[in-house]
Amino acid sequence: MNRRRSLQWKLTVITAIIVILSCLAISYAISKSAISSMTKISDSAVAILPSTDPTTSEEGEVVQVQISSKDLISDMVKEIQADFWKSSLLITIIITVASSSMMYFFIGYALTPLKNLGEQIEDIQAKNLKHLVVADHSSIEIEQLTNAFNEMLERLSNTFRAQRQFSANAAHELRTPLAVMRTKLEVFEKNKKPSDTDYQETVNMIRMQTSRLSHVIDILLEMTDLQSAQKQDHISLADMAEEVICDLTAVAEKKDITISQNPGTAEIIGNDTLVYRAIYNLVENAIKYNNPGGKVTVSIKEDNEYANVIIRDNGPGIAQEDWQHIFEPFFRIDKSRSRDMGGAGLGLALVKEIARQHGGDVYVIQSSKNGTEIALKLRRK
Repeated sequence: MNRRRSLQWKLTVITAIIVILSCLAISYAISKSAISSMTKISDSAVAILPSTDPTTSEEGEVVQVQISSKDLISDMVKEIQADFWKSSLLITIIITVASSSMMYFFIGYALTPLKNLGEQIEDIQAKNLKHLVVADHSSIEIEQLTNAFNEMLERLSNTFRAQRQFSANAAHELRTPLAVMRTKLEVFEKNKKPSDTDYQETVNMIRMQTSRLSHVIDILLEMTDLQSAQKQDHISLADMAEEVICDLTAVAEKKDITISQNPGTAEIIGNDTLVYRAIYNLVENAIKYNNPGGKVTVSIKEDNEYANVIIRDNGPGIAQEDWQHIFEPFFRIDKSRSRDMGGAGLGLALVKEIARQHGGDVYVIQSSKNGTEIALKLRRK
């Protein structure tokens, strides 16, 4: 309410100032034109009227002084000019008051849709973001503003829903290992005479579950730190891919998987650590879910705006309906298989966020029973 009144008063004051300046400018122009015309008339009258020199007596004393016609007309002009300015000032005040009063109410009426929009916005809270604002079709500008606001509400609603889902999934991922450990410890506690094997199984289980917890927490912390990361490093993607391949060779050899890199290079400006992490996760994922004895190929391509790191494997492939979902946090195609391999469903989600922070994206190019091809697209500058 106060904001609307403030805008209404400001527009009214601006209108009043414009009216006053306009009236004064018109009055000045009319006055100058009138004075110029009167001066011409005065000059003409002086030329026509006879001379009016002073009359003197025989003794030389002035007995009668006649006023010059020129002076008389000049005084008349000044008097008319003064009366004109008084009338102009009075008229200006009347016009200003009348026009400002009308503009105040007209502006108030024109701002009524904006007031209604504000009242609807005030009723919107975090719990009812899906409640869209009703558009007022009386004004194109108000309708555009309402539509833009509704689009923003929809984006906020989707963001909050994704955050709630992310929080729920994160809580589940953290709670599951704790529940497994608690159950195992309760069973172990009821065993009156545990053997060395029981001790070893319990210790191994706790070690595995704590490692899983630590892995999830580390990735969550990495995802929260992405916003503040500096992106000023000059990065050679070919050299970085070679470094990733070198670091993952031992992991690939355990599954008898061959990693190779095709010729090609590209350079970008970004965060060295984050880009390394993104390529590492993609290559590691290609190794982890590949068939034994398979191959993983890394290619680097570039265009004028983007550089692309393409990872290809010959694993079992990904169903097309899951191409978008695999980059969502905690999404797993085969949950049991992912858990057995220590996956938390966050690796590709982290890649997605890193790509977004570098002005790019990550997506599936193609996937079939013969393998999958994924592209990491990063803005070069």
